[in-house]
Amino acid sequence: MALAQEGPAPEQATSLSDVVVTAQRREERLIDVPLSVSTLGGEALQRAGVADISAIGGYVPNIQINQTVGGAFGPLISMRGLAPSADTSLGRDQPVGMYIDGVPIAKSTGAAFDTVDLERIEVLRGPQGTLYGKNTIGGAVNLVTRQPTGVFGGKFMLGVGSADLFEQRLSLDLPRIGEIGQGLGAFDVKVAYSGRTRDGFFDNTHPNARFSTFGEQNQQAGRVDVVWRPTEDIKVAYGYDDTSSRSSPAMLAISAPGAIGPGGAYASLYPYIQNAIYTSRPEGIANDYANRSDFFVKGHSLTAEYNADAVPFFGDVTIKSISAYRNMKSRSQTDFDGTGVDLMHFTLNNNYEQWSQELQLIGANGPVKYTFGLFGFKEEYGVFNPRWNFQFGGNKYDLQERSADNTSIAAYGQMTWTPTAFDERLSLTLGGRINKDEKSATSLSQSYSAYLANPAAPGSGVFQRDAAGNPITRSGGPALGALPGPGNIGPSDLIPLTATGSWSEFTPEFNASWKLAEDWNVYGRVATGFKSGGNNDVAATNASFMTPYEPEKLTAYEIGTKGQWFDRRLNLSAAVYYSDYRDFQVGVFVPALITTTIINAGKAHMSGVELEGTVRPVDNLRLNFGYGYTKAEYDEFILPSGQDVTNTYVFPLIPKHNYTLGVDYRWPGVAGGEVVASLNYSWRSEQAGGITNDPLSYRKAYGLLDGRLSLADINIGDGRTAEISLWGKNLLDEEYWVSGINLTLFTIRQWGDPRSLGLQASVKF
Repeated sequence: MALAQEGPAPEQATSLSDVVVTAQRREERLIDVPLSVSTLGGEALQRAGVADISAIGGYVPNIQINQTVGGAFGPLISMRGLAPSADTSLGRDQPVGMYIDGVPIAKSTGAAFDTVDLERIEVLRGPQGTLYGKNTIGGAVNLVTRQPTGVFGGKFMLGVGSADLFEQRLSLDLPRIGEIGQGLGAFDVKVAYSGRTRDGFFDNTHPNARFSTFGEQNQQAGRVDVVWRPTEDIKVAYGYDDTSSRSSPAMLAISAPGAIGPGGAYASLYPYIQNAIYTSRPEGIANDYANRSDFFVKGHSLTAEYNADAVPFFGDVTIKSISAYRNMKSRSQTDFDGTGVDLMHFTLNNNYEQWSQELQLIGANGPVKYTFGLFGFKEEYGVFNPRWNFQFGGNKYDLQERSADNTSIAAYGQMTWTPTAFDERLSLTLGGRINKDEKSATSLSQSYSAYLANPAAPGSGVFQRDAAGNPITRSGGPALGALPGPGNIGPSDLIPLTATGSWSEFTPEFNASWKLAEDWNVYGRVATGFKSGGNNDVAATNASFMTPYEPEKLTAYEIGTKGQWFDRRLNLSAAVYYSDYRDFQVGVFVPALITTTIINAGKAHMSGVELEGTVRPVDNLRLNFGYGYTKAEYDEFILPSGQDVTNTYVFPLIPKHNYTLGVDYRWPGVAGGEVVASLNYSWRSEQAGGITNDPLSYRKAYGLLDGRLSLADINIGDGRTAEISLWGKNLLDEEYWVSGINLTLFTIRQWGDPRSLGLQASVKF
């Protein structure tokens, strides 16, 4: 559905049939795509004040974008009952894929892309295993950047707001150099920049804190696009993006004591936290640790296309190559105890690189359209992770270094037949993809706490001694409150652990669509997908690390309709789905080591509904609506211990109901422009914070109201226009939680941002 795709500019789409998407790797009208798709246009995103993709969940049904605890790493996207692992390991694949101009963004860390120069965002719900491959078992999010126009022009925006917000955005198209088909051809160039600084909304009252507020932002992002067109049939596009973010983590406050509370096993520590327990949103807390949440991302892509007409047997053909390289560095330090004393900290330093290459053959010959492709992918990463071992006081860390080298190759094809015998009303599509993954992980742990070397067996893996002084290996773990041993040991005395795994999967797809009218289609779809297997690189035990987990698989059945009626004043999309889920991967949390072990648990199923649309009852008034329903249940869930939790465990981070309502009204002819008033309300029902259905980490239902009032399209001469806007987010000042976790000792929660207001002024030239 073209929800929020529409905007004030006359060139923007006004209906489903006007919106063009590339959800099936070719340009098509949105109304003709036989799967559940939502689009958000770039102009609409900026008008709504959506600074990065983390906010799109408030405008699209059945998608939720969560934060990791502390908000330090990146967006975790949930869709149709499938939620990602909430831990921070780069070894964990996600169930929803993300792509920017066809390039896969394999990890969520550092993936909070700025929306400064996006043409649109496409949200594809349901498995996309044929055309997009692994790790799209729940769906995919496509980010499509705006291409250079070759005509001088651009847009510049300045904004201020609550918490000393200051933001700038610039998008600039340069004049074309050269001419297509002459000499070296034509070169089009576009540059874009965004900067955003802001204090946090919650105070850090500790006198020695590095940051005075939680959630401070200092982010700079830039992008350069160069398009070379030597002839009408050849196009080569290079894109470079660079993001630098230096921020402080979100506030984590204790909401309930556990084993550290009165009567608990570690009640002696309760005096340290008794004045730092909050059941409602505090204005601030005291954290002693030098918190940081920084990431730095660079990306290069080169896309080459060659178009040929009337090729024998193949018809009209496009040959496309997409080559890309990306790297990311992140540095984070988070205080997990919510107090001003030295209890629990978490540090994680990541270095990540990925390479991808894809070749596509896209064409049409008579009633047949086809897409074939080859795909190769490689990623490497290294992690330095001082891990908390609960030995409170001076020596608290086990130092862990992890690395991995993963590769993936695939071949895929999809064909659509539209027989003329049915007046081109019927379309049948069949596709499939074969994928092979290989993964290798290495882990080296060393302790600078309760470690005592065993000189008789160097490298034996004796990492620590327990409270009684007995040596314990990594297959155990330090006892809570264990005392430090008298010595250290270096990496040369340890033998790193190495684990490998290899998996192959075939993911077919079939769909059929029927055109009831020119602007009304119905479709049915059967699609498969899988999330890759892997190695437990942050496992709590040797045995877990050396035991890989298998891919999880999903088969989805979907029927839907898309249409527009009453002179395109009503646009509507609806879909109903049912999914069989097998060998699902689930994280079993180990509180004593603040880590999660992934296992393949059994079988489950999901069912749901998606409905969205726009209505224009009168000129200048537009109403948007969207609704999503998800029911997810386990059919078989057996823990490694043999315990059957089928009827007691739940799917986390999945609200059963969610909806969004929006209204947009325009008064033309005001002060040389038009007044635009808009409101958007999004609501989601309660949801479990973890698989155990722990009431302490449960998230209550909440709704957020955002609004904007603009004087737009002000004519300032020479073809230039200006816009002045007042905006507000969370106008009702709703108190809500965005993450939380029960650490056994106590439960911590992260509150969402309170009400914020701001002003923006922009010029388009």
